[in-house]
Amino acid sequence: MVQIVCANVEKHSMKMMTELYRMKQENDHCDFIIEAGSDVFYTHKNVLSAGSDYFRAILKHDTKESREGRVVFKDVDSHCVKNWIDFIYSGKFEIPEDKINDLLHVAIMMQLENVKQAVSDSLAESITIQNYFSIRKVADMYGLDAVSSNCRIFFLENIMEISDLSQFGCAEKNDILSATKSEKSKLSEEDKLMVLLKWVEKNPKNNQSLHDCLELLSFDEMPASFLKNLLETHSIVSNDFELYKLINGHLMKSTVKANKEKEGDKLILLFDRNTDCIRSFHPMTEKVEKFYDEKFVHLNNFVPICLDTYIYALCKNKSVHRLNFRSKNSQWEILEEMIFDHGVCPRSVVLSGSIFVIGGSVLEPNDIVERFDPSVDDWFQLEGKPKAISSPSLVTLNDSIYCIGGMDQDYKTVSSFCRERERERDLFLRQPE
Repeated sequence: MVQIVCANVEKHSMKMMTELYRMKQENDHCDFIIEAGSDVFYTHKNVLSAGSDYFRAILKHDTKESREGRVVFKDVDSHCVKNWIDFIYSGKFEIPEDKINDLLHVAIMMQLENVKQAVSDSLAESITIQNYFSIRKVADMYGLDAVSSNCRIFFLENIMEISDLSQFGCAEKNDILSATKSEKSKLSEEDKLMVLLKWVEKNPKNNQSLHDCLELLSFDEMPASFLKNLLETHSIVSNDFELYKLINGHLMKSTVKANKEKEGDKLILLFDRNTDCIRSFHPMTEKVEKFYDEKFVHLNNFVPICLDTYIYALCKNKSVHRLNFRSKNSQWEILEEMIFDHGVCPRSVVLSGSIFVIGGSVLEPNDIVERFDPSVDDWFQLEGKPKAISSPSLVTLNDSIYCIGGMDQDYKTVSSFCRERERERDLFLRQPE
């Protein structure tokens, strides 16, 4: 009877590889020499044949290399040669970032599929914003399908950050098209348009493909203030007549639509952090109905502001949240914080497409004034009020904001009011007669 002894195959294999690697290092029983540049590597024919189809072919037949026991590689990086020899003997090797091209070139020439796969696996897991374009170039050059696939996914998920890179102008048109129509990119329609403009800005040749990409955008979902700012400030828009006409047409359409909504379909939106959705109150029918599913769960004390298709929630801890209530798939997003903490329920109004916060909430008098510009999603400090007041009433009329009444720093009620004119930005204080 034959006895079968169960051995630890993994442990045995590791021991054999360790011993073979030692033998190579100590030139023990080596019978084949590899020369690359000024470096000489002593190896074993049987190990090379087992690890490389290239060496199996040249050592199996009566070739010059087989007879002489030596092969000389010209114009091949010796460091890469050492790497793939180490891999054959140990299953491990280093992948210096600046040697990836050379290493893949040698691996393909030597028919080292395991090396090629190891490099591919490493690259697929090491994609970052900064190295995206270099890895994508290598993946496409050497047919690393898994890496190319990961690059495409990474591009969709991080396109806003990638668009800031100087190499962004080299991005392929198909990738840009995918980003503008894919839900995985998680971009708003405004973001998609800004990405396209950056693409052209960093490579003017892309202007030929720009209009093909623009057809995929939903301009109707873009705020009028955003479109207006593009027409007035963006050089690419102003220099491209067709693009200018396109955006101007949608802006006019948006303005007409907004005016119609103001005239006949006005609603009061009702929500707080405890309700499961946003509800609407129709003044004409006096009915309260479910309007939007998204729940606001951020903070207890906030002031809601409606501007264009967005609800802004200005919170007591300076945080600002925004929701596009006209888009079914939108969610609350966190914006740039206010510059100053205006306490509970910041006093706020909308004027000329901007949000103004007039400092001085309950029992916290101050003279701070700041403005939020939706076209750049940022806050700007303006000249302060002439007098520090808390709990004022705010009213907008024509091109001015009136700050009326409130309490002074001694918590006494005041009857003064001040006005800020949107155009001249002059502030002055009056006492009613």
